[in-house]
Amino acid sequence: MSKVHIGVGIAALGMMMASPAQAARVELGLAIDESGSISSANFTLQKQGYVAALSDASLLPLDGSVAIGVVKFSSNVVNVFTMQEITNANIGSLIAALNGMTQRGGSTNIGAAIDTLSDQIFGNAIQSDRQVIDVSTDGEDNGGRLAAAQQAALARGLDQINCLGIGASARCAAVQAGAGSFSINANFNNFEEALRRKIRIEVNGAVPEPATWAMMILGFGVVGAALRRRRPSVQVAQLV
Repeated sequence: MSKVHIGVGIAALGMMMASPAQAARVELGLAIDESGSISSANFTLQKQGYVAALSDASLLPLDGSVAIGVVKFSSNVVNVFTMQEITNANIGSLIAALNGMTQRGGSTNIGAAIDTLSDQIFGNAIQSDRQVIDVSTDGEDNGGRLAAAQQAALARGLDQINCLGIGASARCAAVQAGAGSFSINANFNNFEEALRRKIRIEVNGAVPEPATWAMMILGFGVVGAALRRRRPSVQVAQLV
């Protein structure tokens, strides 16, 4: 859903007096779990997966067409990288911010992470075709605000909340929301591969086709997948 500015006359006057607003194909907010249920070694694997995936220009184009914002969450939320259109000029800052992440431990407040990223997405000057929040977690929300955060974000115009579930305790079905939203299950050892597949889908703006899911099943060594329908949208169930 595109961000729309109201008041054509005022907007036209503003364009004459100021530089044009930024534009991107997608704004992608990444929420990274740092709760205490994740071991230090596994948090490092998760961090390394993000660094490797987002350092790959074939996955994350450096032409400003994709904006990235990153937070990490446990009992509360810490901003890692404020939403920016990614180019050659700032990719180094994004990677340095990811590399600099440390783990605090605590509970799993996914709702607060969604609130924070929603504020980033709808409080900036970037105009984009789609706005997506991507949560990676090994558990389930225990902050008590997940449903309210989902509803508030979708009401503001967010397109999707997607989920990358790590391990058998992840509860992605409760996290994902919005038309075409989906989730993928993985483990920490194949986290980077799952993350790459997920970001590729989100950046390209396509709901996974059955053939794509079949490739994921083979890659992750899982035995089945199912489709679920939620609200008026089609949601893809977790791959286990």
